[in-house]
Amino acid sequence: MAPRWRKRAWEIHRRYVKQARAKRNLSSKADITNFLTLAICGESGELANLIKKDWQGDTIDKQAIQDEMADIRIYLEHLARHLGIDLDHACERKLDIVAGRLAARKAE
Repeated sequence: MAPRWRKRAWEIHRRYVKQARAKRNLSSKADITNFLTLAICGESGELANLIKKDWQGDTIDKQAIQDEMADIRIYLEHLARHLGIDLDHACERKLDIVAGRLAARKAE
């Protein structure tokens, strides 16, 4: 069963796209794909900046790190759904590949 946040996030995403289209933005599937991809990059950059500051010894609000990680996950879930990708299945498949690589290395 999917977590409650996924449904809420998708409803918010759909409203956002509807509002953007009313302003003649995000008018195509490619526009939405590009927007979501760039949003992931932007949020990842914000997370990286927080981690860099923490690494440099600055005091970092741990809630800010959590918020950036949540933003990334939400945008990634939107992108996967928009592209018709079952992200859970993709992760399971990828983990099988990585586990196979590790097993091959151990056998060497």
